[in-house]
Amino acid sequence: MNCLIEIIIGENEEKQRLDRFLLKYFNDSTRTNIYRLLRKKIIKVNGKKQKENYFLQKDDIIQVFLSDESIDKLIKEKKQEFVKNVSLDIVYEDSEILIVNKPKGLLTHPDQKEYKKTLTTRAQSYLKDLQTNTFKPASVNRLDQNTSGLVIFCKTYEALKKFNQMMRNREIEKYYICIVHGKISKSGEIKGYLTKDSQKNIVEIAKKNYNNKGQFIHTKYKPLSYYGDFTLLEVQILTGRTHQIRASLSKIDHPIVGDTKYGGKKIKGITTQVLHAYKLVIGDKEFVKESKDIQKIIKKISK
Repeated sequence: MNCLIEIIIGENEEKQRLDRFLLKYFNDSTRTNIYRLLRKKIIKVNGKKQKENYFLQKDDIIQVFLSDESIDKLIKEKKQEFVKNVSLDIVYEDSEILIVNKPKGLLTHPDQKEYKKTLTTRAQSYLKDLQTNTFKPASVNRLDQNTSGLVIFCKTYEALKKFNQMMRNREIEKYYICIVHGKISKSGEIKGYLTKDSQKNIVEIAKKNYNNKGQFIHTKYKPLSYYGDFTLLEVQILTGRTHQIRASLSKIDHPIVGDTKYGGKKIKGITTQVLHAYKLVIGDKEFVKESKDIQKIIKKISK
């Protein structure tokens, strides 16, 4: 039987396990079937039989020996609707990453209710020339739908591994700016354990990790200026948890303006939390994007 498919491994595919790569490439197949094809030498690497846990190297050639009908069963065409005239507020771009400013009200990632109108879909549309059958540019951080600010997208598989590891090692510093109720006179930090109430879609923070079900959180904050009964606050998160900042500030009785879910009072014209991810520090580089919305709100509460 002749070889009908040859897949040449590039930089975005290398260092992946063979079985995981094949499951993404032949996205209508099963792990059991992939193992069977490897065992029977129907799929080879560089002309030789390889085990499923083999890590692919750049310029490896995967050869698939199957009939046309069998290939059709394995391959299910991947379709993606790219956003035309994509709207992105690009803050920085190089060969590894794209940093964009997410507007308030836009999802970072697709969910069950919305697939197309998301920041990820927009970024992938902008970077569509970099996509392969097994790789799509992906973000290493996310923001709540109604939180605006900086999001990092990686343009290659190597960059994605590198920046995910940097996030885990806390080598990327993340700073937010927000307006809170009350006057915070000095800098401080909040440590505790976060638990989520899925039914109410809220989180709570406790000092102790009861039943070992909580996730450790660490939040630092620094007052920048005051406007009557409000404080403009810079917040740094050293852990990245759902609603971490919102719950942390509510815990110290200084909820974010507009965040009625976590105790913020209703203010006319403000419908969501006044929270913006304004700064990222990566190594010796600093990326900043101020929020025009927050500047407008400062003018409003200063009157």
